[in-house]
Amino acid sequence: MWSALASLNTVNTRSYVYIPSEKQIVPYCGDSSKDSQTVDEFIDELERVIRVRGLGQEDQVDFILSHLRGSALDEVKLCVGGKAAKAQDLFVCLGAAFGEKRTIPQLLHAFYARKQLEGEDLREYSHALSTMLNAVQQQSSAAVPDVQVALRDQFIEGVRDAILRRELRKLVREKPYATLFEVREEALMWCTEERPRGASVARNRYLMGHGIEGGGGLASGAAAPSDDLNAVLQEVVKVVAHQGKAIGDLTDAVRGLMTQRSNPGFKKPQKPKFKPRYTQDGQPICMRCEGVGHIARHCTTRRDQHRPIEVSAEGHVPGNAIPPLL
Repeated sequence: MWSALASLNTVNTRSYVYIPSEKQIVPYCGDSSKDSQTVDEFIDELERVIRVRGLGQEDQVDFILSHLRGSALDEVKLCVGGKAAKAQDLFVCLGAAFGEKRTIPQLLHAFYARKQLEGEDLREYSHALSTMLNAVQQQSSAAVPDVQVALRDQFIEGVRDAILRRELRKLVREKPYATLFEVREEALMWCTEERPRGASVARNRYLMGHGIEGGGGLASGAAAPSDDLNAVLQEVVKVVAHQGKAIGDLTDAVRGLMTQRSNPGFKKPQKPKFKPRYTQDGQPICMRCEGVGHIARHCTTRRDQHRPIEVSAEGHVPGNAIPPLL
């Protein structure tokens, strides 16, 4: 046994050293449309790599210059002017040229005015808010008392979906100490689980006056049966069609009245006049009761007791002769 162990010690062994691959630093060119990070983020990354590698003063300057492109490199060369400079001098030059120029009130105004853009998902929106608030913190750490609460509340108020915004407010009322991460995860879960099933139905019901919070409807996030929805839509179509027909009739009536008023030859129709009748001896004949000696205005007989008027074959009422002249 001991001989076997001794033989193992004489065997040539090969050792392996694993060197992790270095992280590639994205060059900085000073163009916001091309750079994927701000100048402050770029400087922080360079300082971290220089500290880890333990580079000397000359190597630090060469390392910084090797990661500059375009206007950023030209600005540093102009700032140094061919003189010997340190790494910190280059960082100061970059920060002065491409750093944030807005004041703290302007940055805060931009932060609180930031809303979720059309086509922007919730993660991208939260990252944009975090970047804007970090810019404020770099200038003054006391500008915002509670960074997490400010991020969370602005995230909720900037969400485009009104129903989701109301649900997130309700969540914060129930859990006042919820963080931005918790609120965002709840919003993402709502979008992936609730929206495909019943969000469209709930939105239609809300527009029709049966909102999620109003009783007599489905619960939040529940999908309405398709038959009920079709029945409701058919009723709405019928009501709209009826109202459209009524509006069309009123429009035609008004147009006819306006045409009549604008026509100078138009005359208002007059009621037909009845020719008074008399007997042979000149007595008036009542047109209501056919009595003799009084007219319809002085008649005391009720209208339902009228006697039918007998028309002769010649087409006129007997006794309607012209009274003789006396």
